[in-house]
Amino acid sequence: MERHIKVARAHRALSWFYGVLVIGLVIVMFIPTGKPVPAALWGFVGVLVLIGFAHHAIARGARERTPGARVGSILISILLLCAFPLGTLIGLYLLFNTASPWEPMFPVRRDAKVEPQL
Repeated sequence: MERHIKVARAHRALSWFYGVLVIGLVIVMFIPTGKPVPAALWGFVGVLVLIGFAHHAIARGARERTPGARVGSILISILLLCAFPLGTLIGLYLLFNTASPWEPMFPVRRDAKVEPQL
């Protein structure tokens, strides 16, 4: 399997993980406990939503082999290295698959002869 597809699938899985996590947090926040929901928790949910959208955008870009998606994946994988132990494994997997540039979607033939038109 090509490396950009592996990266796209990993980021898509992470975006789904963050989406499910946000939905679960919002459901828990609306369970009536008699105590107000801290404002910081809403900020935390907002940050998780942004991270989920970032993974989604990188997954789409990786599927199309864009250089920006490769750079974004490298940045996120470096951040994931700090999330020991599972984040470290995911970060290493993403770094391994983004270590060298992806092949272009439509390779240019170097041996093709171009004849001048008269």
